[in-house]
Amino acid sequence: MKTTPRVGKVVGILSVKEDSELMIITKQGQIIRIDSGGIRQAGRSTQGVKLVNVEAGDQVAAASLIPDTVVPDAPADGQEDLPLQ
Repeated sequence: MKTTPRVGKVVGILSVKEDSELMIITKQGQIIRIDSGGIRQAGRSTQGVKLVNVEAGDQVAAASLIPDTVVPDAPADGQEDLPLQ
């Protein structure tokens, strides 16, 4: 990916499928949920695809894929109970 002072440095890359969803959160609390099917594909020699507009002074704090399935028996907090011995 080409970078320039205008577009800045690459800070993260996510591999998505056509049916994936992702969430982007900024430091000032802006949250955007994106269906990856709506993101246009870009080749190797491009400068990337802009997904979110941030206000002056704001920055992207996190970007993550949203899990596509929920496991019925999984704890809601993501923690797994270990068996007592």
